[in-house]
Amino acid sequence: MNRTICTILALGLAITSLALDNRLEKINNIKKNNEFLYGEATMPTQEEATSLAYEQLQKEVFSWAERDSVTLRVSSIKDINCLADSIMTRRAEMFRVFVYIEKSRLLSIVDTIDTIKVDTPSATKDSLIIKDSAKQVIHQKFFGKEAKMKQRQSDALLRIKGAKNFFELKKIMQPLKEKGEIIDYGKYATAQHPELCYLVVYDPAGNICALLGKGKDVRKNLKTGKDDTIRNYRGCGAIWFTLKEN
Repeated sequence: MNRTICTILALGLAITSLALDNRLEKINNIKKNNEFLYGEATMPTQEEATSLAYEQLQKEVFSWAERDSVTLRVSSIKDINCLADSIMTRRAEMFRVFVYIEKSRLLSIVDTIDTIKVDTPSATKDSLIIKDSAKQVIHQKFFGKEAKMKQRQSDALLRIKGAKNFFELKKIMQPLKEKGEIIDYGKYATAQHPELCYLVVYDPAGNICALLGKGKDVRKNLKTGKDDTIRNYRGCGAIWFTLKEN
């Protein structure tokens, strides 16, 4: 009986070890593949590791788009999170979360379609219809302005989301206002139309508690992705701000 139990335990450990090895191998393969973007974090809790890993992935996505001058099909942080996949492993008492996304899933349709099949005497199948120059015109005329505006908004929100306290927030918001990405901001009590403003909520110690989207009573919490309301933060202060919409 004891030998049977030992055999079962050994088999269980071997399967667990094999599964871990497979996950680590997959992570390493993704890191080496230039077609993927990723973020990772190791923290005491799975929730903390997941949040930080997704935050790093979001920064990687926007940095790549700016560096390679590509037009993203995503227009918000939530869109990126929905398209991403994740792998979770353990390191002793710590949680390691690895999130990743294939670049092709982030590209607009104009970036991903290069050929169209045609049946005419003067053209062969799989002829290249959309040339690079034509693609650029299409981007600029139909997608460029709107995509760049959305990307600027997402980038501004991403930077504000990264602030951990009121003092960091102040250093982030003023330059954004000077660049024109933020139209204006101020204390919550001064907002003339609060439903049209984003809100940054902070506790009495100055620590950021929440980043809330536009809305009246119910707003989207941009840190958690869930519905929220300013009434959940009694005793806290708030800063309102508006982004350039056009």
